[in-house]
Amino acid sequence: MQRLISIIVTLLFVTVLLQPKVANASDTINQVNHAKNVEHVQTSNQHAEHSSDVRKEDHGGHSDMSPLYFVILALIIGAATRHFLRKSPIPYTVMLLLLGLGIGAAVRLGAFEGWGESFSTAVRWAGHIDPHLILYVFLPTLIFEAAFAMDVHTFKKTVGNAVILAVPGIILALFLTAFVLIGIKELGIGLPDWTWQVALLFGVVISATDPVAVVSLLKELGASKKLGTLIEGESLLNDGTAIVIFLVILGGIQGASPDMGELQAFVFHLHPVFKFAYISFGGIILGLTIGGITIRWVRSVFNDAVVEISAIVTAAYITFYIAEHFLYVSGVLGLVALGLAAASVGRTRISPQVEHFLHEFWELLAFMANTLIFIIVGVVIAEQAVFTWNDFLILILIYIGISVVRAIVVAVFYPFMRKTGYGLDKKNAIVVWYGALRGAIGLALALIIAGLDPEVLPESVQNQFLFFTAGIVIMTLLINAVTIKFLIGKLGLTKLAPAKAQMMYNSQSYLRKSSLAFIDKLKHDRFLNHSHWPQVKKYLPPKPTLSQEDIGEIESVAEIRRRILEQEKSSYWMQFKQGLLGSTSVQKLSDGMNQILDAGGLVPLSDRKDLEDSWKTPGFLKRMQKIKWLEKLTQRLFFDRLAISYDSARGFVEAQEDALKLVESMHREAEDGDKVEKEEVLELVEEEINTNRIHGLTYLRNLRKSYPEIYNAISTRQAIRSLLNYEMQSVERLQKKGRLETEEAQKMKEEVEERMKRLVHSPPSVKLPKNIKLLKDMEWFDEVEIGMLKKVSAAFTPTVFSVDETIIKENESGNAIYVVVRGTVKVVIENEIVAILGPGSVLGEIAALTGHTSKAGVLAESPTTVLRMRYLKLQRFLNEDKFLNENLWKIAARRIAENLLSVSEPYNRMKRRKLKHTIEKGEVLHFESDNFLKLGDKVGVLISGTAFKNGKLTESPLIIDDAEIQLVGETYVFVF
Repeated sequence: MQRLISIIVTLLFVTVLLQPKVANASDTINQVNHAKNVEHVQTSNQHAEHSSDVRKEDHGGHSDMSPLYFVILALIIGAATRHFLRKSPIPYTVMLLLLGLGIGAAVRLGAFEGWGESFSTAVRWAGHIDPHLILYVFLPTLIFEAAFAMDVHTFKKTVGNAVILAVPGIILALFLTAFVLIGIKELGIGLPDWTWQVALLFGVVISATDPVAVVSLLKELGASKKLGTLIEGESLLNDGTAIVIFLVILGGIQGASPDMGELQAFVFHLHPVFKFAYISFGGIILGLTIGGITIRWVRSVFNDAVVEISAIVTAAYITFYIAEHFLYVSGVLGLVALGLAAASVGRTRISPQVEHFLHEFWELLAFMANTLIFIIVGVVIAEQAVFTWNDFLILILIYIGISVVRAIVVAVFYPFMRKTGYGLDKKNAIVVWYGALRGAIGLALALIIAGLDPEVLPESVQNQFLFFTAGIVIMTLLINAVTIKFLIGKLGLTKLAPAKAQMMYNSQSYLRKSSLAFIDKLKHDRFLNHSHWPQVKKYLPPKPTLSQEDIGEIESVAEIRRRILEQEKSSYWMQFKQGLLGSTSVQKLSDGMNQILDAGGLVPLSDRKDLEDSWKTPGFLKRMQKIKWLEKLTQRLFFDRLAISYDSARGFVEAQEDALKLVESMHREAEDGDKVEKEEVLELVEEEINTNRIHGLTYLRNLRKSYPEIYNAISTRQAIRSLLNYEMQSVERLQKKGRLETEEAQKMKEEVEERMKRLVHSPPSVKLPKNIKLLKDMEWFDEVEIGMLKKVSAAFTPTVFSVDETIIKENESGNAIYVVVRGTVKVVIENEIVAILGPGSVLGEIAALTGHTSKAGVLAESPTTVLRMRYLKLQRFLNEDKFLNENLWKIAARRIAENLLSVSEPYNRMKRRKLKHTIEKGEVLHFESDNFLKLGDKVGVLISGTAFKNGKLTESPLIIDDAEIQLVGETYVFVF
């Protein structure tokens, strides 16, 4: 009853709006359209006169408000259609098209004469709308919204197939379609004035797809997001390439205009291949350029919805306008590039509090644009279509022809599409074939053709061109769009995965049980205990719609892993919205999650490389640090990258803890459900999550120990943001309790947001320590004067190494000495780790002092910073300062002795720690010439030089266990 009353009120409201408001303008337009009804069609000149008349001022001095009047009526009709017919099996856009056809036909037949002149005037304005106005007003909204709402990762994986359909696919389709049209002509069925150029032009126009109805239906039915993204991605690229090819062919038909500017003339005279490349790639580059500028602007704003939304809306329209009006490149491809840039990089630059509202705002704009454009399409078809009965026969043949052409295109490229990106199975290929609807883009291009000078293209051809295009739009929407739901159901593309179905069943069961328990609780409420409980129970959640038979066998491990991964991804974005995870970190973690989700849960949760990849030093940093004047910049970039890694690892650990909570809830479901995942499966998944958690914690601990500056900066940022979040929540709580008025609370929130903005744009920085601070407490520099220490520290070059990157190769003579200042390294001999060294350790000193080749290799165990100095500089400093020289020889002597004794009797039986302790007590003796060394009861190791042992001249390194030994030349001996 309430719905009936609402319909009556709406109809009454529309009737009031139909009453004449602008009498003089209506009379003028009515005369023009009376002649139009007699002739059934107007020439382009008459269209221009009509448009001029529509815009005349009446005798009262008021401008004609027909366009505004039509927009208001169309939006009212759209809202009423969406509300009252939302359960209709016919898609929303199809219903709007039918309404537009009905309204346009009624006006054309004079149904509103005498009592609805204002309405007729408004409809006639829409029926003769400038096709360029459709492109410039509606396309920026529709194209940008589709690209901005798209899952970028899924698009990247499906873009290969989309490009196949949108470039070679559309070229093949336009030639096949032209062949069909020329075939109709040659068979004598019709189209006597159509040439190959016109047929190719029609093939391009009719190949521009409009997936609005199909994609919305796929989302409603819960079909694969990959399939919906492929169809929508193809349409976006398809529209762009179709318009580009359309302009190329149309330019060949029209010829050059004397009014062309220099750039337009240059583009016009390009070879068709180069023209296609210029228009296509020029649009993409323009979109990315404006996208980059807009993203940088939005990044400087914090939680200001008005500014951020205005900037993005302006960017969409200015991209299309500059592309089409000034640069003569593809505005559609520019919008696609802009939308994808905003959806990927821009997603983390837009304020988290604004992002959701921004998407809703664009959804509203897209709804309004689709409402207006489909009603306008219906009105245009009804107002301008001129046809004969034979044209209907040709239209049916063309519809069958383009359906066959589409099938051929999909079949020809199917072998390639099956192996590209996510691939394409046969069932999805059928939907891709059948779901190729035609819509507003094709009709707008057809209207451009219908407005050409008859000397360029005969009027009969223009009328047929428009009629066939409009007819195909109607037929694909009425046939394909309406019946595709049945096709998708028959193909079984909407069937839920078993574990997801089980989750839905458990959730529905839980809601019903908990609601029944809540009713029992309400029955004991003294104010509610006399309620009519049978009536209350009618509002209970419905019983589970799925039965255990519908659920089938559960693919436990894979589906549960997918649920965990989705939870983990959601956790990252929640941390980002709370300001606890940086924009770069959330983007990297989210991208890594998408890669893992592509595996479909078939690999263990702990078998992942996304976190390790963030620890690796990019190749460009390795090359940059070899350039002397870029050393400081390289070090800063390395520390920034480590900061992002630490931030990512902390967010990773937090996400694993959230995942464990989800597993715990699954355990409860397993205890309560009739048919649930097995406990051992949940235990396996829980073990994988714990492995990830331990892995992340270990990395955090090591990085915190090696790079405390990074830990301090990030933990400080998180503490500040947590404090600000608490303050914001406290203000909201006080407002809800009535202890703060709305205006006072708003001022407090703005003050908190201002501090949040300051934190985002000026976070606590990572303060890089100077070389001298890192070196002064190391053993090598004991007793070295501060002046010499400054000289030495200035001579060192900081170098960074990522995990498992080689610092010193095995069995190679080096040319530099290294000091580990951050991180840890592992010493490896023949793929066996023999030692782990940390900050303060010196590397390459043995080769530097003795000239011997290093038998051991050194690799970074964690992100590592070392100070590097070439041998020539080192030797100069060693000659200048005796403490530097003695300390370095002592470090080298202990290492040589340990390496030699650990593999010799009887020391190889000692524990490594005891051997080190024994060696620590030793000293280095330096002999500049031949000498006899008496050791007594001590043991010595010849670490440099030669000596006679058992009558033979032997080179270092050498264990000296004789009481007396003859040294030859300059030698160094370690005695303990």
